[in-house]
Amino acid sequence: MENQLFNNNIMKLGVMAFNCSHGSTVTTADGVWPMTWSDNAALAKMVDKSGMEVLLPVGRWKGYGGETNFNNSTFESFTWASGISAITENCTVFATVHAPLIHPVAAAKMAATIDHISNGRFAINLVAGWFKNEFEMFDNTWREHGQRYEYASEWIELVKRLWTEENEFDFHGDFFQGKDLWSQPKPVQKPRPPIMNAGSSSQGQLFSATHADMNFVMLRQKSEGSDKHQIQVLKTLATNLERRSQCWIHAYVVCRETEKEAKDYLHHYVIEKGDNTAVNNMLDIFGLQSKTLEPEVLDNFKFHFKAGHGGYPLIGTPEQIVADIQRLSKMGVNGILLSWVDYLKEAQQWIEQVIPLMEQVGLRQPFQLYSK
Repeated sequence: MENQLFNNNIMKLGVMAFNCSHGSTVTTADGVWPMTWSDNAALAKMVDKSGMEVLLPVGRWKGYGGETNFNNSTFESFTWASGISAITENCTVFATVHAPLIHPVAAAKMAATIDHISNGRFAINLVAGWFKNEFEMFDNTWREHGQRYEYASEWIELVKRLWTEENEFDFHGDFFQGKDLWSQPKPVQKPRPPIMNAGSSSQGQLFSATHADMNFVMLRQKSEGSDKHQIQVLKTLATNLERRSQCWIHAYVVCRETEKEAKDYLHHYVIEKGDNTAVNNMLDIFGLQSKTLEPEVLDNFKFHFKAGHGGYPLIGTPEQIVADIQRLSKMGVNGILLSWVDYLKEAQQWIEQVIPLMEQVGLRQPFQLYSK
């Protein structure tokens, strides 16, 4: 079966961050994701049967403090992907990999193993590294921004060679040295499993265009025109390298029978129950607490991070949400990774109420048609 990442659906869908406590919402609201294995398994099976394409974990080793200690409890993504692959049949299952925290020889072998467990449904979300506190836990060298991408480029080059080369080889790079390198079995997928990356700086965008099949974009949400330009820049970079790259975004979802109900609940879990301390810690790490930011801009950042880790808001009735998705599709978005406050309850609602509307407007085909 072809990896569902490359099916013909105009707008692909996935669910992300449910391997972490609180998922993507930095809130103390009732019903927030508790992150147990039984809940992870139940959600994965539900999504897998719905026809959505992707199950993507966050790679997190340490929380952000505050009342929630947001994302402090997290299943490691390779072992998580192995377990999820064994209980699903259709979805592409990702592992999120911080390149400096795992040697490429080990990563290549682990990835190939999961590709066999999943029968060719595995993919890697590759991160160059940004959370210094986590690196300190590993006694790992903290490199400057540009050098982190140089390291990641060499890392993925070595992994790709281990996936594809049929003979032993030596490797002499700036960061890795190896003699008689070899990995077997090779992945099921040929020539390799798909790669996602979220590079957003100029160097990160070039890295993504060069190595990734999907760019995970955090839309700046200044205007529809600026978001469209942001997406087009990334796709043009890939085209200029004679490659193709999908554009994926993360969206946090509040879907209710009326727009008022949706906005009221958003206000409740973000404004009334949001964990401001954890979000302030996150923004300090991201370097966004700068005094050069105007107060309203900083407040907007904080709102979106509490609501859904800086994702794109899909708020309203099923019909309003589908209209927003149509607009995103016209802007060049190819896939959306979804998160909710209560994953199990709200994902079921999405499957029952939103996906059928997406099929009606031509954004998706009925699952049985493209899964054969």
